[in-house]
Amino acid sequence: MTPEFLRRYYILRIISNPKIYGIDKNGFVPLEDLQRALDHIRADNNEDALYDKLNLHSQKTIKRDLDKIKSYYQAIVLHKRNYGYFVDGYEISEALKEIYEKTELYLLHHHAHAWKPYVTTARSSLSSQVDLVPLIHAIEQKYFIEIEYQGWYDDSGFQTLSGFFQPLHIKEINKAWYLLAHNNEYGIYAFCLDDRIKSLKISKQIVREPVSFNSSEYFKNAIGILKTDMQPEWIYIQVANHHFKYLELNPIHHSQEIISRPKKMDTVALDYLNSDIWGEIKIFIEPNYEFLMDILKYNLWVKVVSPKHVKDYVKEHLDLIVGYY
Repeated sequence: MTPEFLRRYYILRIISNPKIYGIDKNGFVPLEDLQRALDHIRADNNEDALYDKLNLHSQKTIKRDLDKIKSYYQAIVLHKRNYGYFVDGYEISEALKEIYEKTELYLLHHHAHAWKPYVTTARSSLSSQVDLVPLIHAIEQKYFIEIEYQGWYDDSGFQTLSGFFQPLHIKEINKAWYLLAHNNEYGIYAFCLDDRIKSLKISKQIVREPVSFNSSEYFKNAIGILKTDMQPEWIYIQVANHHFKYLELNPIHHSQEIISRPKKMDTVALDYLNSDIWGEIKIFIEPNYEFLMDILKYNLWVKVVSPKHVKDYVKEHLDLIVGYY
């Protein structure tokens, strides 16, 4: 994160959503209002070097930044004389959403101490043995890493695993960080980057025959980090009305499709015997252990209806849980 990146980020944010920054002029942002908004953000972070260049906002600099924004964000900002700047045909792409989210998360961490009274963030399990920046560099340059990993009983039966691996991809999920890495003995293995990592060294030795890795394809039918030999299939799930809205905004999986919406979307009483409060979705995934854990976290608000063997798989675990009590 550089001061120039942050300035361009805020220029796009202000022009694309001006009301948040106190600019209400029918979607247009005059140069003076843009400069004033940048000055306010700079003043609010006066002692922070990251914000140093927000007040470098001459018309010439803004024009240059808009060219960078077009190239980097794929967002076109236009100017209408006597009105101001606006985003042409503005629609937030998935890639742009990710940039927004990652930048906001970075700023949250950057201001963590100062904002502590106002924001509570989840604790990450990332080990102190791991530095993500050089690890990402090793992935880019295809350097070998040497790793010693003390697995648990559920880590594919391994207790201690060590050796040289080609690092492939880093994924964060459920407050934990994972490294996907490959060697000939274990294939692609998911290392949890918590205290199970006993040592991790990055060599300068380049992998001679690197394996290719596409994260989107690899995790296409997975709900988390676990990749198994199970065949993916369509799983049909009924969802109670009050939670249906949540899953519309926060899908269980990217493959999620709506089969039917609840006939009664808003009810005061949650009568789970009333068929009118239930909608139905489907997802195409491997019905593995991570899927089971994800379904169980939704409590009585969801129920798997088919295929039968997946429904029986969930029911078996629920029966075992009931047996505890």
